[in-house]
Amino acid sequence: MIAALLLVATGVLGTALPAAAAPDGAPTPDRPSATVPSSGTPTPPPSPVALDDPGDALVTRFPLTVRGSGEPGDTIAVSAGGAGSAANRCDATVDGSGRFSCDLRALPDGPNVTIRAESAATGQADTTRVDVLSPPVLASDGTPSGGGVRGTAYPGARVTVTADTGATCQFPADSSGAWGCVLTGSLPDGRHTVTATQVAPFSGSRSAASAPVTIVVDTSAPPAPTITSPSPGATVNPGEAMTFGGAGEDGGTVTVYANTSAGTSVACTSPVSGGAWSCSGTLPEGGFLITALQRDAAGNISAGSNSVAVSVARAGAPAAPPATRKPKPTPTPTPTPTPSAPPGTTAPVPPAAGGQPPGAESWIGTPFSTASAPVVSAAAFPGWLRSVLLALAALVLLVLPARLLAATIARSRAARAVADDVPRERSSIFGRNRARGELGEADALLGRRAGDGTSAAGSARQPVWLAPLTGVLAATLVTLSTSVKDPAAYIRLLIAVVIAIVVVNAVWVLSARGLARQLRLAVPPVAVRPGMLVIVAVAAIGSRLFGLEPALLFGLVLGVTIAPELGRVSRGRIAAVQVSATAALGVLAWLLTGVLPPPSGAVSAFVVECANALAMVGLGSSAIALLPLGGLAGRAVFQWSRLMWTGLSLVVYTLLFALLLPVASLVQTGSGLVAATVVALAFAVLSVSAWLWERYVEPAR
Repeated sequence: MIAALLLVATGVLGTALPAAAAPDGAPTPDRPSATVPSSGTPTPPPSPVALDDPGDALVTRFPLTVRGSGEPGDTIAVSAGGAGSAANRCDATVDGSGRFSCDLRALPDGPNVTIRAESAATGQADTTRVDVLSPPVLASDGTPSGGGVRGTAYPGARVTVTADTGATCQFPADSSGAWGCVLTGSLPDGRHTVTATQVAPFSGSRSAASAPVTIVVDTSAPPAPTITSPSPGATVNPGEAMTFGGAGEDGGTVTVYANTSAGTSVACTSPVSGGAWSCSGTLPEGGFLITALQRDAAGNISAGSNSVAVSVARAGAPAAPPATRKPKPTPTPTPTPTPSAPPGTTAPVPPAAGGQPPGAESWIGTPFSTASAPVVSAAAFPGWLRSVLLALAALVLLVLPARLLAATIARSRAARAVADDVPRERSSIFGRNRARGELGEADALLGRRAGDGTSAAGSARQPVWLAPLTGVLAATLVTLSTSVKDPAAYIRLLIAVVIAIVVVNAVWVLSARGLARQLRLAVPPVAVRPGMLVIVAVAAIGSRLFGLEPALLFGLVLGVTIAPELGRVSRGRIAAVQVSATAALGVLAWLLTGVLPPPSGAVSAFVVECANALAMVGLGSSAIALLPLGGLAGRAVFQWSRLMWTGLSLVVYTLLFALLLPVASLVQTGSGLVAATVVALAFAVLSVSAWLWERYVEPAR
């Protein structure tokens, strides 16, 4: 009996001991993400929400597909930016493989735009950031214009507009995003399709093209209106309104001018409806010669109407005589359109006393009167970086291969001269025996042989008229690099280019003579180089054919004659100083364009044209002169110091590519970049191949 009780007690204690083995108050592990069902198998925790890395590329096309991972069956809410609109939000369900994706139809423009994905089941979220740039917006209401376009873009972005004919224009958006520009190039009257792209300050990449917009171009001046009332000699009492009327072009606006010997004032303005117009105005006492101008919906201004003499006098008093001279109301038929305001909304501006009616000053604008000031800021860094890369590419793919090709041709000619046993050729081709071939004249294009060397006396024998004639011819060729329709504007631009040519050549010559004095060398005489007109013509005509605005210009037609006995060091130093001084002049003139106000008259336009001409001729001449070919200054620098030539070329070509905005646009357009790259690579490969063949293959045959 006692044994049985002991066995029962032992069994009870055995079942109770495991429960008592755990210490009192021991915490139970907290596992909220897993549960233990009645079967005893724990449920795994839900997968966290994770967005895929979008990469560093600029987002330019929409919709943007957002992808990520999460718990199968969960609903993920994706939003961009502030998610202020439905286009910035989308929902997705995680599939069985744990993946989800959804399309955001739009994102706000800007750097570091936040994309957020949030789980509907757990509230857990993940974020990532992208840079976004949508296409700019083109505004068009179908109103005819002279080629002006406008719209909105990212603040500070540079907008490029391209028409179906290839005409383009560029303009930066202001702080509110508004922009406007006038298309230049081939743009005949009629309907045209235009698109726009933009490059924002926070990225060097270009946005996608905007949706095409149709604009109506009208650059034809309307016919002159006619004045049919009042009749000639009509008189009204002081303070009494006089009614004017006549015929015009539907949709246009007629402005009536009252002209006297003291000046011109606006009498009234009227729209043309049904081919007729009418308006009333009150004039002071006196005699007037009434004329009218018509502006069409595109902003084009007609020639002046017929004139009618009227008087304002008291009853019984003798009528005052009308103006003894007829004003000049005929404006230029192609006024410059204003893109910053809707075309056709601006009435003709009343002319100042003694001035001409509106449109008479349209001859102010020329391609040289549009300042292209340099931009030095953090936002402009991508543009300057592209200019440096373009300069390096030009040196590696164009300039140096051209130097190798020139050396190959020279050695080939030398070999033929030896084979033909013509000693007189050897003295003018080979190394040390060729004083002029060593660039005796650092700035000559086609020098004569050593036996015909130009001395100071020889320079003095040049006709006195040769220098001014060569300078005027160079200025004329430079002016041909761009299109100027108005004869008066062409003459003004020609004078500005002549001044630029004179200043650039003066700096070129004086820098060489000044350094010669510093080096205690004989002061080199000045010589006119008419042969340089070939380079002037090639640069100007090439810029015109390829539509470069600003143009690539060359204007060095004067030089100095360096004595043949001077070594490479002296010639190289003089040439380097000449190039540096001319480039510095171009940079100073370029900086000046940034502080000059926009031209408002003939005088201010002339000043801007002078500054732009100095910048383009100075930098363009320095860049071309640095080519290590023939008798150009770059060859003297190259023979003296390869390191100096490389550094100087890199600086000058960087500035040149920064000035030539269309070249930057070429880099930003895929087809143009591919074409330019293929041509440059082909030239480099052919030049290097010819050099290798002549240097290594041909001698081994």
